[in-house]
Amino acid sequence: MNRSLTGMSPAFEWNPPASDDAIREGEREYGGPLPPDYVELLRTYDGGSTPGNLSILGVEDCVQRNVDYEVGLYLPGYFMIGDDGGGNAIVLGLRDRRVYEVDMGVMDESHLRPSASSLAELVELGTSLIEREP
Repeated sequence: MNRSLTGMSPAFEWNPPASDDAIREGEREYGGPLPPDYVELLRTYDGGSTPGNLSILGVEDCVQRNVDYEVGLYLPGYFMIGDDGGGNAIVLGLRDRRVYEVDMGVMDESHLRPSASSLAELVELGTSLIEREP
């Protein structure tokens, strides 16, 4: 993630770390390696959420969400890591490692909205776009 995990927003309530076995199983179910920044987070916390409804999914739920929403088909080059509790997916760009938000009913690259420059920045902010917009 290129930033220390110590800069995380105190708003998050985190789950215990994912086991290496759970991460390997997630990669098997996903059909390939999970994004390195996300794996780094999983080794510290297997997902978490804020009172404002920003949710970073644990490995099992995350892989299932990518399958259910066919992220690889509709948003190739992106990986869903969570949601804002209001119908927007939080996705990680696999090439640029930036975080975006997109309506789960649209799931099209032209509708992506930049949310954070990295996963580390998102967990520092502890808020989704809707919470940051006036």
